[in-house]
Amino acid sequence: MKNPVRMCIYCKKRKFQKELIRLQCIDKELRYFTGIGRSFYLCHDCSSLKEKKLLKSLSRECKKEIKTIDLESLLNG
Repeated sequence: MKNPVRMCIYCKKRKFQKELIRLQCIDKELRYFTGIGRSFYLCHDCSSLKEKKLLKSLSRECKKEIKTIDLESLLNG
């Protein structure tokens, strides 16, 4: 069985799909992938960063401004 390789939207590094966090935007809200619709990947290294560039990348994907609080609340539970 092959291991699919995907790319992190922030650092653009290619990693195995299982090593990445799969997210999506539903109604302009950042969520974990639900199994339906478009999605994007973020590596674990980048998810712990608190940089403006990361938030800008996520905002571009969601077509809405994403704040640090939104990302932290999603990743921390």
